[in-house]
Amino acid sequence: MLAPWIWSLVTVIFLLGIKIYKPPKSNLPVILMGWSACILIVSTIVFLDRILLDSTHYQWEPLILSVGVFGFCFSLYCRFIRLSPNKQKTSSKKSKAKAC
Repeated sequence: MLAPWIWSLVTVIFLLGIKIYKPPKSNLPVILMGWSACILIVSTIVFLDRILLDSTHYQWEPLILSVGVFGFCFSLYCRFIRLSPNKQKTSSKKSKAKAC
C-alpha cells in the first residue's frame, strides 16, 4: 500500500525541514499541526481511493494512525493556544512596569 511510504516521506521531509531551518520553539505546535493535518489528508485520500477503485482490498490502519496523530497534535496545539495569551498579558504588564 502507498500510505506507509507517504507517511515516511512526509515525516522525513518534516524532520529535515526542522533540522535545516531551526524554527523558534514558539512555532513548533503550529508546525506539528500542519504536519499532522498533511498526513491526515493524504491518508484520507489514499483510503478513499482504495474504497472507490479497489473495494475488495483496503487497509484502514494508516487512516486510524493519522487520526490518532492529528488528535495528539491538536491537543498540544489547543494547550499552546490557551497558554499563549497569558504570556502576552504578563509581558505587556512587565513592559508597562518598566516604562513607569
